[in-house]
Amino acid sequence: MTKSSWWDSWISSLDERTQDEAIMLRKQLRQLGVEHPDEWVRSEISENQAQVARYRLLRGLWSAEINSWRDKVDTWIANTRRELNRRPTGPFSDGGKALLRLVDELGATQEEIGALARMIAYETVFGVLYQLDDSDITEDDITIPVDLLNELPSWALIEVRGEDGEPTGRTIQGLHESLLSMDPSGRDGRPATRSE
Repeated sequence: MTKSSWWDSWISSLDERTQDEAIMLRKQLRQLGVEHPDEWVRSEISENQAQVARYRLLRGLWSAEINSWRDKVDTWIANTRRELNRRPTGPFSDGGKALLRLVDELGATQEEIGALARMIAYETVFGVLYQLDDSDITEDDITIPVDLLNELPSWALIEVRGEDGEPTGRTIQGLHESLLSMDPSGRDGRPATRSE
């Protein structure tokens, strides 16, 4: 079955209200840049998964928190240099000094530093998303008795809609599982080849 016939068959099996919702979601995802939104829409409708919210969050993280370390490397290296001149013993000054040593003394290029920073940013974002998904994770510095662990507050990432942020009741889960595949380049974090 081709993709278009799969979509046509699936959409015709829905009631009119759900068909309208699916068509609207497909249009929204295309406007967001999703080339093949049909599976996302089916999952959102049939499995009641907050797929549009997942897509927005993961793509936003790639843009703002992962790729920006590669794409704006000259800016943050200059900011690090300026901050070290201003406050040589400030927060994370040891990291800033190591960065400038790599660039100034060892000759690391901005591209190399950007690639390294991007990798570290990816690992950090992945770790945060994993922690969001696993609220039973324990703190490394203390041992929590099981009875206390069951009483402690936890967390969940909840989808909201509208200007007022009205909760839909759907959680957004498994973000760490999809992070790598949401690389906007389509290369799953791999570097571009010479032909690209």
